[in-house]
Amino acid sequence: MNTSGRELRILAFVPPNRRAEFSERLAQSGADILFVGDSAEAANAIAEDDVFQVTLLPGNLSDTNWWELWGVLTRLHPSPAILVYTHDPSFQVWSGVLDVGGHDVVVEPFSGEELQNAVLRAAKSFEERPENSQP
Repeated sequence: MNTSGRELRILAFVPPNRRAEFSERLAQSGADILFVGDSAEAANAIAEDDVFQVTLLPGNLSDTNWWELWGVLTRLHPSPAILVYTHDPSFQVWSGVLDVGGHDVVVEPFSGEELQNAVLRAAKSFEERPENSQP
């Protein structure tokens, strides 16, 4: 649960072989996590009226994959806070995340507490945007 009382929902672009790891690390957050592997799967899995406070994206995507995912994410209104996970916290990754309006980069390996804290900060950022506040 997040600060607004709305259920915390995460759209997580995570490969199938890492989903158990992410589920375990985010278990204490109580979030509803929708795992998808690519933009086609995401496009089929999300409904037009779905609201996700946070989107978890891998930092190692090709430019083509980023644009495909971006196309899916632009269908979400309001748009979620973008949280990128990566092993390579290079300047290029950080600046790329900031350029697209991303919230933060989480550097692997990370603990469950580190990932949960990053997700909760991103969700708080989402909720604090005036257009996302509940009446």
